[in-house]
Amino acid sequence: MTGLLYLSGILGIIDTLLLLLNNGGVNLGTFLPGVAGGLLILWGFVKPFFQKYMLVGKNRLWVLKVRKVVISVSLIGLFSFLVIEGGIISNSSPDPAIEVDYLIILGAGLNGEQLSWTLWERMQKGLDYMEEHPKAKVVLSGGQGPGEKISEAEGMRRFLVSQGIADERIIKEDQSTSTMENFRYSKAILVRRPDFQDSERIAVITNDFHLFRSKMLARRNGLIPVGIPSPTPWYLVPNVYSREYFAVVKSLIFDW
Repeated sequence: MTGLLYLSGILGIIDTLLLLLNNGGVNLGTFLPGVAGGLLILWGFVKPFFQKYMLVGKNRLWVLKVRKVVISVSLIGLFSFLVIEGGIISNSSPDPAIEVDYLIILGAGLNGEQLSWTLWERMQKGLDYMEEHPKAKVVLSGGQGPGEKISEAEGMRRFLVSQGIADERIIKEDQSTSTMENFRYSKAILVRRPDFQDSERIAVITNDFHLFRSKMLARRNGLIPVGIPSPTPWYLVPNVYSREYFAVVKSLIFDW
């Protein structure tokens, strides 16, 4: 059992290192396997001491109570993880295709003024849709974050214009710093447009793992979303889907 702990811990650390070397980004999904791996290795070292000195004599009853609490909390956490991950995975596929007047593309980071790989994938999906539906307009949603020389919305606008999309079809929302703000500020822009109706559907373009939370937050802001996912590289799938669990929990509690 101790050997399995060490092996799992080493694999988690290797996973984090490989992602960092392959520009997986500095985020919870990247570091979570490494942190978990380090904790497993640490537990492997302290477990013999714990069993020898803490599970004897007067400490035994206290330790057993703590262990019951830890096991109960862990089971609740596991259950919530399975339920939420089921929602994330089941919503990662595209919704039935329909024609909409507006779509929203969510920002995903710039390297200076250049689109990140993730954002480029989202923009390709948006470009395909706009070329297939020449009357559709797009809201590009994303503010300017650390390491970005321009707003994500402006970076996305430049990409679409370079691909032949008319500027008149593009609406920038360049103040948001979170997914909740993406939809809150985009909705505020849309309701001021005379051709927008609250009852109409809006296409939402983001990564597959992000679609469940995005559609949930879109609905909280009074929008009716139709999901169009962009793909995630296979080697990032375990990390981003695990990270998204924590993001969904955070949104369920705080994003109102």
